[in-house]
Amino acid sequence: MKLQQFSPFWSIALVCVLLPFTAFSGEFSQSEKSPLQIVAFGDSTTAVYDWKSSTGEVYAQCLPRSLARQGIAVDVINAGIGNTTTREGRERLDRDVRAHQPNLVIIQFGINDSWIDIDLGRTKPRLTREEFRDNLGFIISQLQSDGAAIILMTPNPMRWDDPFYIDAFQQYPGLLDTGAERGLNALLDVYAADVREVARHTGVILIDVLREFEDYGQQSGQPINELLIAGDGIHPSEKGQSLVCALLTKGITEWASEAVEPVAVFPGCLNCSKNPELATAANLIRPMQ
Repeated sequence: MKLQQFSPFWSIALVCVLLPFTAFSGEFSQSEKSPLQIVAFGDSTTAVYDWKSSTGEVYAQCLPRSLARQGIAVDVINAGIGNTTTREGRERLDRDVRAHQPNLVIIQFGINDSWIDIDLGRTKPRLTREEFRDNLGFIISQLQSDGAAIILMTPNPMRWDDPFYIDAFQQYPGLLDTGAERGLNALLDVYAADVREVARHTGVILIDVLREFEDYGQQSGQPINELLIAGDGIHPSEKGQSLVCALLTKGITEWASEAVEPVAVFPGCLNCSKNPELATAANLIRPMQ
């Protein structure tokens, strides 16, 4: 039987398909995919070491198992560092996040940015709202230029539970109301609103941890304090970290199922980006990585 000659078009398409699978082995079915690379970027509410004895594990440790149950394989790098703001985050972005070339970055800052170092005699937040928003915008723009997807999270709410801070703020009447259940959140609420606005403006995915925690606490038999470390009232407890993990699992699963991107960006098939017909012929349309 005489074989028909391949046209140049189909030859190129076949080359795209038959390029060594090891170069992009994760692009066809979920079972064959290389794990998604995720970086969790934040402060001590993200960091793995700061509160390990009190939390059991943080959300970045929980995510791989939780997403695996949804058929999504991931590697999660924890780039959280305690007692840091978006200012430090901006400074270490290249080293701690971009260097890993992540598919997805989870960002959560705000508690330290809005924090008043009352024990040092200060009466204003560490960062102004303007700088906070600018830093978040810069971080997001840099990651978007890399092609990474982004999930921006509001900070978790806090409660008065640490006697040290209660006493310290009582020395400055009128600054924060130590008698109000949500008094510690007076500034945090404003910075959380800025996070929501930045997410809306940049078009990134928003997970509103603050509202989810507060909603949890509104349910009968579910005090919000059980989501926070006892005696601390600032950092999520094991149950709080589990809730954040569940919220992220839902958000990432929806993102992975809905987002579609041509394989044109893969090494070896760059011409597909200029020829949608070629990408279709090569059957190289995949869920976004």
